[in-house]
Amino acid sequence: MKQSIYSFKQLLSGGLLCCAILLAAYIFQAFFPEMYVDAFSSSIHLLMWLTLFVGALLWTFRVKGERIGISEVIDWQFIAAFVLITADQIYIIMPKEIHLDIASVLSGYTIPVLVVVGVMVAGTIKVSIALYQKLADERRQTILQAQKIQQLMDDPPTEQKGVSFLRMLIENRSIAQLSVKDYLLLVEGCHLIDPDLFAWLRRQSCQLTPRDIVLCVLIRMCKTKGEILSIFCISDGTYRTMKSRVRKRLGIGEEDLEIFLQNELK
Repeated sequence: MKQSIYSFKQLLSGGLLCCAILLAAYIFQAFFPEMYVDAFSSSIHLLMWLTLFVGALLWTFRVKGERIGISEVIDWQFIAAFVLITADQIYIIMPKEIHLDIASVLSGYTIPVLVVVGVMVAGTIKVSIALYQKLADERRQTILQAQKIQQLMDDPPTEQKGVSFLRMLIENRSIAQLSVKDYLLLVEGCHLIDPDLFAWLRRQSCQLTPRDIVLCVLIRMCKTKGEILSIFCISDGTYRTMKSRVRKRLGIGEEDLEIFLQNELK
């Protein structure tokens, strides 16, 4: 069974509070009828009881589990009082003929008017709160999505990092700043463009460092010597040393590394 948003204890206590306010308003009118002799005085006292009644309704129909104290109810009472005072001032400046027609209604039907107007004001406030919370939730979701997208851009998943590093090779950008971990991700990205090289290395059980593998991939990508020097940020002498070390680890002796990798690698 779906749990109700309002508990029985909450509705009972809030309902009793609303009834107590209505009863107090009725007793006040019964014992002090001279205070309801005209429309002006009736509207002033009706405003007082409306403010209390609206606060009681808001406390009664608060969301279950929502912590709402006296201060929150008083805040909404002030808002309700502002709305009602504005309406009362509009009523006051109306022609006297209208006052005479409405005076009997306010005096004779105080409790029904109190109930109807109080429910309308409390309902308007509840709807306004719901709309505000909905807009706040949507704004919060938008902010969270923007933060998540920014986080993905700042710290992309491993697969995306590998592709990002691979793009650096394609665009001839320097990889000198890459860490050992970044080199491993770059090697994983190189699998995408040269699976034959990695298959051959597995068959031959060649033990190459990630830096050596990247050099082989660059050569098989037909990168020029100048582009390779720029990518690694190394000198010509360091480049010759790297090539010599790779030839030794591949077991190809003095054979030209470029020709071997591009033409004879099977």
